Amino acid sequence: MTKQYKYGSKKEDKVAQALRSRGAKVKKSPGSKGAADLKATFPTGTKWYVQVKSSRKDTPKSPSKKDLSRLKQSSKKSRATGVVAKVSPKGIEYSSARTSRKLKPPSRRKK
Repeated sequence: MTKQYKYGSKKEDKVAQALRSRGAKVKKSPGSKGAADLKATFPTGTKWYVQVKSSRKDTPKSPSKKDLSRLKQSSKKSRATGVVAKVSPKGIEYSSARTSRKLKPPSRRKK
């Protein structure tokens, strides 16, 4: 296991934990082979397919066009929202894979 892979995997765990704290059930994709690193289902019924990007320094790079396309396709098939989670020393920022607008995880309770 490379140092780079280990670092990315730790950041995926960090995002998964943050989503769980919002009440989501989170599954991690094995070996980072899928379009989404994480699949989260919130108590509200909202589903997120999350691609995690991280950086040791500043703002993480965006996913490649190919990765974004795969994420959009797989999330659309499953009626989920494709989300890019950028992890930096400042924290976690979520944005839509489709529109790039900032997102916030749904609240814990059902409406």
